[in-house]
Amino acid sequence: MARRDTGVFRAAAYLLPLCILVFVTPASHCADSFYVSVLLNGQKKGDLLVFRLEDGEILVGQQELTGFGLSLPDAPVQPIGGEPFLSLRSIQGISYAFREETMTLELTAAPSLFPRQVIDFAPRRQTNVYYPRDTGGFFNYGVSYSAGNSFDFQELDVAGEIGFRAGDYLFFTDSTYTRTRTEDRYVRLTSNVTYDRREQMQRAILGDFQVSSGLLGSNLLLGGISFSKVYGIDPYFIYYPMTGYSGLVSYPSVADVYLDGNRIRSEKLSPGEYDLRNIAYYGGMRDISVVIRDPFGREQIISRPYYFTDTLLREGLHSYSYSLGFPRERFGVESNEYGSLAFTAFHDYGFSDTLTAGFRGEGDTDRVNLGPQATFLAGNADQVFLSVSGSAAKETGGGGAAILAHQYQNRELGTRLFLQGRTREYATISETAATGRLRYEAGAGVGYGTSVAGYISVDYAVREKYEGQDQRIASVGYSRTFFGNLNLQLTYRNIRQETSVNDFFAGLTYYPWTDTSLSASWRRTEDADTFTVQAQKNQPVGEGWGYRVTAAKTDAPAASVTSVNPFVQYNAKRGIVSAEFVGEYADPGNNRESYRLSAAGGIAYVGGAFGLSRPVTDSFGLVTVDNLAGVRVYQNNQEIGRTDARGRVFVPGMGSYVENQISIADKDVPMDFSLGEVSRRVSPPLRSGSVIRFDARKYRAVTGKLGVKVDGTIRPVEYHEIRMMADGKELSFPTGKGGEFYLENLPPGTYDATFEHEGRKYGFALKVPESEETIVDLGGFTIE
Repeated sequence: MARRDTGVFRAAAYLLPLCILVFVTPASHCADSFYVSVLLNGQKKGDLLVFRLEDGEILVGQQELTGFGLSLPDAPVQPIGGEPFLSLRSIQGISYAFREETMTLELTAAPSLFPRQVIDFAPRRQTNVYYPRDTGGFFNYGVSYSAGNSFDFQELDVAGEIGFRAGDYLFFTDSTYTRTRTEDRYVRLTSNVTYDRREQMQRAILGDFQVSSGLLGSNLLLGGISFSKVYGIDPYFIYYPMTGYSGLVSYPSVADVYLDGNRIRSEKLSPGEYDLRNIAYYGGMRDISVVIRDPFGREQIISRPYYFTDTLLREGLHSYSYSLGFPRERFGVESNEYGSLAFTAFHDYGFSDTLTAGFRGEGDTDRVNLGPQATFLAGNADQVFLSVSGSAAKETGGGGAAILAHQYQNRELGTRLFLQGRTREYATISETAATGRLRYEAGAGVGYGTSVAGYISVDYAVREKYEGQDQRIASVGYSRTFFGNLNLQLTYRNIRQETSVNDFFAGLTYYPWTDTSLSASWRRTEDADTFTVQAQKNQPVGEGWGYRVTAAKTDAPAASVTSVNPFVQYNAKRGIVSAEFVGEYADPGNNRESYRLSAAGGIAYVGGAFGLSRPVTDSFGLVTVDNLAGVRVYQNNQEIGRTDARGRVFVPGMGSYVENQISIADKDVPMDFSLGEVSRRVSPPLRSGSVIRFDARKYRAVTGKLGVKVDGTIRPVEYHEIRMMADGKELSFPTGKGGEFYLENLPPGTYDATFEHEGRKYGFALKVPESEETIVDLGGFTIE
């Protein structure tokens, strides 16, 4: 758009009004030039200089039209005063009307001439996130002492975890020690080194790790090496398919996006093409609608269902895991007992947003199984999973297995179907004999629910083995929430193995406050009835109390048993303590009582500081507020604790890779201190320690008077600029009347300063002493 001042100069150049020559055709024409107010597809664009020919044709500057954001097609250019102009009649896709009474030029451009507007619905990343890479470590401990009747010793359990992170590498090991009246046992659990490539979302593990090769394989604890794609390393990356809409609007409009009738976002659209991208949700089939309203009140409604699922990959994405190692045997009992070399693997690829396919497999020195697998949407509504596998083993030869699973889910209705069959000879790493091997398994279920009627589900499953007991389970469940804080749950199950067992359950839970619940339930299994009541307060994120009190009574023909189980836990600043009592009182006799006392905590190290804290369950942070004590520290708006005498507090429960909001209460900072910031977003790597600094500098001012001695006379250096170096940077400050100067927050030290006076350059050393005073007066000093 041409600004008015530019147009004035241009008009002056042509001595408006003026008859000029315009090279439209070989003949010349006389044209008038004047300003008009421009409306482009209903939007005001300001004032613009135009030329009108004798035949009414209007010429507009090419530069001004492109400045409106229009992509102009090829049109004859007509130079005026050396600048290109275009005839509006010659531009395909643009119509116009000139309102002479209001001096308004109304332009209407086809939407295709405007740039495409892209609106991304994907989670927005914060721009001011701190990604620490500090070196640190932690040691977690847990001690539990159990006693029976008369407080006689029963068991002592000690658990320990050690973790240390340096850069992208995490070293971790954990172990347990158990002592009873008959034995002592120490067991190493897992030890490994984890390397994460954060940007690529890849993870490599050397040591002990859990691994799975899929539903037709095994779940194992291997000691070896693993390499996998882990999308959880970036919680803000959406790996599953999303939906979007494209279209065009002729006028400035508003787009409202609705999910199942609930508006989730509103966006302003400029004229032209638009792209609404990456609308993500969960829960199966959902109705997505986009309502577009233009300035004239007209509505355009675009609506279609979309099946949201996180079991599919977006087109072009991979998911994989490759592992090689030795299976742990007798885990939790023996420290270093491993089997023969084995491998597991799976690799899936998103061929499209509706098809993800790949392979899975596993094997060791005696057996191997391998096969393809795929997940796809049938008709963009039904989710189907299919996996086929063949095996070969030294003892049993060849075998086969297959799985077919179907799932449909919308806002109210859900259905599920599962079929699995295996030949007798099909072998996996975790099964070594035919005894107990699965022959086939089938299950089907349907659920329906609304917020008014509640949710009801019906399921049936059958499981048969080549040897061993077969099992059939039929179940019906119902749940409903009343008044937003009262939940009813009813279930019935029939389990048939050698005998048929009926199980009824009815429960009611009330939530009077966010972290507190009261519940009562009744369960009947065969000829036994159990009545249970419970009150529970959840543990706070920071310091505070939590408890659970449970009382139950079971009536059976053989006996009536009353049990009580109170539990209490306190989260202190430097640890957790808990106590639990279990009492069972039978009629007749045979009462049993047990007591359990536990303590747990952590020792964390980062930034050259050790600290005692509650157990470090994920990542942790050391918040420092210089040396200010008693400053409250919050994590995600929940108080964690107060800084100690050195201005530090440990935050033991930070989430890995997510953005943790760490903030301080500025009201706790003395008035003579200034804060750089009071809140930071921190995204640490897995099980790491991070130093989170909040600068709280004590306010201090430096004053003095500066003079210069010239020809034996001392003159004040008034209204001069003084330059000096501080912390490697040049800064300047002015002097006032009498040579007075004033500086804020200048740390103690000696600074080289210079100034110019009457054409000469002077230099001097500005010495700021250590002082607790808010204002440090350096007095007057003279420069020779």
